[in-house]
Formats: sequence, structure tokens, C-alpha cells
Amino acid sequence: MPNKYFSFSYIGFPQTDIAGNIIGETYRPIVQVRISYGHRLSREYDALVDSGSDRNLFPAELGELLGISFKKQKSKIINGIGGIKIKAYSVNIVIYLGSYKYNTSTDFSYEQRDLLLGREGFFNLFTKLIFRENDKFLDIYL
Repeated sequence: MPNKYFSFSYIGFPQTDIAGNIIGETYRPIVQVRISYGHRLSREYDALVDSGSDRNLFPAELGELLGISFKKQKSKIINGIGGIKIKAYSVNIVIYLGSYKYNTSTDFSYEQRDLLLGREGFFNLFTKLIFRENDKFLDIYL
């Protein structure tokens, strides 16, 4: 039986200098996901597949749109790049990749703007992930 997998092409983002001039392009592994909590399902969002992220990290505002009340959640401090510390809340949600759904845990923070898919909560849901840097493709094996 052949392996089932998704293949996503990297998306280019402009690089700018300090004056705001475009000086190049950076390609990132972006996938489209939907999330649900309770009976609410989000629209599709672009999420960065981040091998440097220990866990999933999403904006708290997205969680609020799905009906998550962070007042009822216990907060924790997580460490980011450069030793930056942010307050986050761990919540069990469902992530949809295509027509497949996965129960997982995600950290939400008011200090986060992008959706980051990390090793725990995303990578560990799949058989393997292959980052094809030269081809600018990400393969996710179910």
C-alpha cells in the first residue's frame, strides 16, 4: 500500500533592509490548517511548520474566536528566540489538515501573531515530515 502524504510548496516572503527596501526572498514551509474547539470550526489559516518550535503556538485572539475562555485556563511561561518569555495557555483543540483531523494540544498567547506548528502537537502526529529545502517542498506522511 503506498504511503499517504501531503506535499506543500514553500511560500516566498520578501526580505527587506533596515530602510524597508526589498533585498531578497525567504521561502518558508507553510501549510493550510483549520482548527476547532467545541462545536466551532475556524476558516483556513496559513501556519508555519517550525522545526525549532517545541510546541504549537497560536495567537490567543484566534482561540477567542473559537470560544476559548483563557480566564479559565492556567497560564505558563514559554521561552522564545533570544530568551524572550511570553505567557501562554495550553488548550486541547482539533487541527484539520485537508480532510484529516487530529486531536492535539496547542499553546495560545496574546503576544503571538503567527500560527506556528511545532514538534509536540504537530510533528508527532505524523509518520514523518521531509523538508526538501532544495526543491522548496514539505512532505507530510500520514
